[in-house]
Amino acid sequence: MKPIDEMSNANADKAGVERFTKAMHSKMRAKRAEGRGGWHRERHVYASAVWPETHGTTQRGLQRQLRHHLRKGLSGSNLVDIGNFCMMLWNRENPNG
Repeated sequence: MKPIDEMSNANADKAGVERFTKAMHSKMRAKRAEGRGGWHRERHVYASAVWPETHGTTQRGLQRQLRHHLRKGLSGSNLVDIGNFCMMLWNRENPNG
């Protein structure tokens, strides 16, 4: 695939979304392998090193995690984490698409 800065606007849009989606899928898959999941259900509960207290994946909890990642900076794989939290929150607010 040619570099994104050499693409037309339409092709860059499509390639950019596809590449970012692929990175999001990869990160979600890795986190599932670590035992994470259930963002789409209010009842799911988990604990981790980053979030040592156990809490449900409420809308508020997802927002809190998003703010935590925003404070970590806007670069590298953290951008993928931020994108995933935005996806989770958007889907929780729009359950029917």
